[in-house]
Amino acid sequence: MSTPSVRKAESLELTAPEKLNESHDLSAFDCGDDSINEYLTKRAAKAQSAKHATVFVTCIRGSKTVVGYYTLSSGMIMRAGVVPRKAQRNSPDQHPITILGRMGVCKTAQRTGLSRDLLRDAIVRSINASNEIGSTALVVHPLNEQLAQFYEKAGFIRSPCLSAITMMLPLQ
Repeated sequence: MSTPSVRKAESLELTAPEKLNESHDLSAFDCGDDSINEYLTKRAAKAQSAKHATVFVTCIRGSKTVVGYYTLSSGMIMRAGVVPRKAQRNSPDQHPITILGRMGVCKTAQRTGLSRDLLRDAIVRSINASNEIGSTALVVHPLNEQLAQFYEKAGFIRSPCLSAITMMLPLQ
C-alpha cells in the first residue's frame, strides 16, 4: 500500500500528509463539524507538543493552507477486546494499539477521495510503526454510523466488547 506524494482533488492539488508545525495555516479549516474544527485549530498543536497525539496535515499545494488532517496516538486494550477473536489466542493480557483519534477534511476538499487517502496514509504509517514498536491494531471511534460504514469499507471490524461503535483494523 503506497501513499501518493501529491493528490489532485478535482481542481485542488494537495501535498502528501506531513507533521503539523507552526507554519501551517489552520484559519480557513472548516469540515462542517465543530468538534473536529476546534480540535485542529485550538488543541492539536498542544496535544502534539505534549506527545498525546501526532497530527498529520495535508495542504493545498504551494501553500500551507490545511485542508485535511488526522491524528495518531498509542494506547492499550485488554485481550478480550481484540478482534478477530483468533488474535486473542496465546496473546498477552494487554495489547498495544495505535489510535486514529481525529480525522477531518475541509468542505472545499470533501468528496474528492481525500478522506480515503488520509486513511490510507494513517494505515501505512501505523503498519510501518508497528514494525518498529509493537502495535497489534489500528483503532478508531467513529462519531456516527455513516463514518463507521466508511471504516468498514476499509477493512475495520466492529469491536462491541470495547464499545458499540469502536472499530479495529488488525495490523498483522
